[in-house]
Amino acid sequence: MVDYPFDHRFEKLHIVYDGVNGQLPNLDLMNTVVSIASGQMGIPCTLQKMWDHNDSYEHRLKTMLRGMLNQGLGHAVGPHSSFIPYHVDALTLQPFGDGWQDEMAMGRVIESTTRSLNNLLEHLHQSFFFYLLMQSNRFVSIGTYLPSAMLVAGSFTIMAIFLWIKSGSATSEATKKPLVFVKEGDSKALVPPEITEVQERELFLPISVVGMSYVLGLVPLYIFNHLHHEVLLLFSSLSAVC
Repeated sequence: MVDYPFDHRFEKLHIVYDGVNGQLPNLDLMNTVVSIASGQMGIPCTLQKMWDHNDSYEHRLKTMLRGMLNQGLGHAVGPHSSFIPYHVDALTLQPFGDGWQDEMAMGRVIESTTRSLNNLLEHLHQSFFFYLLMQSNRFVSIGTYLPSAMLVAGSFTIMAIFLWIKSGSATSEATKKPLVFVKEGDSKALVPPEITEVQERELFLPISVVGMSYVLGLVPLYIFNHLHHEVLLLFSSLSAVC
């Protein structure tokens, strides 16, 4: 898509790539546009409204965080966003600034990009669909940030099991039993006996529940990957009505 709102010459090319619900176009498409625009035509490219990206650590981090925010919000950021859910990889090209590039240069970028995609033997097949862009020529692949996300998700399970075991320490104050004298170091106190007693907690049940929830999460994934496309269209229409 081309968003060319003015009639004067432009300086740089702003590439908008975020799709609906955090979906992204294939990285090959992005690399092709950047390679043609900046490499062949000499048009600098920028992302996420970073108009003066100087390739510093601060600007890379800011670009990546803006991309993560747009993915998290999941809203459309350009006319191309409506095509990505239908497996049509698309971008929006927005020229900005006041330079010496004209509409002829924009046309050459579009033509060269179309020709490059037509010449691919395996059309957008071996590249990434999950990535975080720090600059037009730098990205973070899913293999880099996915382990940290899995560790964060696993910490929830570990903390839940820890709290389950910790809950074995009875803290009920509604008791008729006499207080127990407890001494720890130089400190002495009278406490209810339930505080000093620890109830045994079975781990098989909670671990089984967590494991089964993970296994059941694979069921809808398997079903949707093996259903006929007509059934999927029926589910999509029903969800739209609801």
